[in-house]
Formats: sequence, structure tokens, C-alpha cells
Amino acid sequence: MGLFFDAAVAWNDLRDTQYILDLGRKEKLSRIELSFCNDDFPHLAGMHYATDVDFKLREAQYHGARLVSVLLNKKMDDSIIEKSRDWNKISGRLRAIINLQNALDRDFAIALFDPKKVEGYCKIRAKFVIKDTEADEVFFVFLDEKSGKYYCKSAFKKEHTDYIKNQSTMTVLQKIKVVNGVTTVLFTHPNYIPK
Repeated sequence: MGLFFDAAVAWNDLRDTQYILDLGRKEKLSRIELSFCNDDFPHLAGMHYATDVDFKLREAQYHGARLVSVLLNKKMDDSIIEKSRDWNKISGRLRAIINLQNALDRDFAIALFDPKKVEGYCKIRAKFVIKDTEADEVFFVFLDEKSGKYYCKSAFKKEHTDYIKNQSTMTVLQKIKVVNGVTTVLFTHPNYIPK
């Protein structure tokens, strides 16, 4: 199997997972409750870059939340996406998804995100940016909020731009992982007293 299938497996593994991040900056506390929905997978995987690929299925068969199950059930040849002229962009996104759970489990840098502070043009709109520096490759994950819930809006491999540079860095005070209702505290800052 290829990267597309592996990314679907990695995303499916996160389906019943939630991360709760307590963050601090200038004595102000922020809480992110991050969950993972199959509706978010197509954009994260770069399907908007693969418009030049014929997947040999009607788009309605793999549109939105259906894409993960189509890949896992092998109803789509996952290697076809490699024929896209934008395969390099897509593959960086797929590797970011595959690495996502490890990135969130480890230490990472996180900042409030303002696209105006990015060097060069940036059309990404998100509330937070995470930079994973512990993998062999550097990945960025962008978090946004809808209906009071945080989700992964975008994720990709670093190419030229450092999206965390010039941003307002946050301190991770506590990181909790909840899998199928089982809670694990992954990290608590020595000076943080949870409320």
C-alpha cells in the first residue's frame, strides 16, 4: 500500500482520540479540545490538489467523510493519486497525517497563528500552528475552531517557510490524550496547577 492508504489508516486510528491542551501566554489560559472527523480528511490529504487524477469512481463515492472508508476498504487504488502533477505537495501532506499522532504525543512548539506575520504570502486561516521538530522531517499542523470544537485544518511538510516564526508562541501547560474514554496525562508543566 502507498502513502494515501497509510494516511487513511493513521487518520482512522485517531477517530476515537481527543487531545486536550492547556496553553498559557502572558498569564492567560487557553484550552484546545482537539478531535478528528472523517470530514476533515480529504482537505488534509490534499484532494484539492488531485483534480487532475481520475480515481475511476464517481466523486460522490469518495467525497467528504466517505474517502477514509473507501481507502480502507480498498475500493480505490490509492497509488493513482501519485500521478497528480502536485504529488510532491500531496505526499508532504500525507506524511504529515501519518506522523500526526506521534507529533501530538511528543513535545512540539505551538503558537497563535496570524497569517499576516508569515514571511511572504499566506492564505491559511487558522487559530493555532503546531511545529513538530522531533521527526526526521519538520511538519506544520494548523488548528481551527468550528462550533466550539477544534480540528486539524491543514498539515504539511516544511518546504521553505517557517510558519511559526514571528508568531505568538504559547507554553504547553498540560497535554491530555483521551482514547476510547481512557485518559492519559502526557505532560504537565512543573509550575502548572490544573483547575
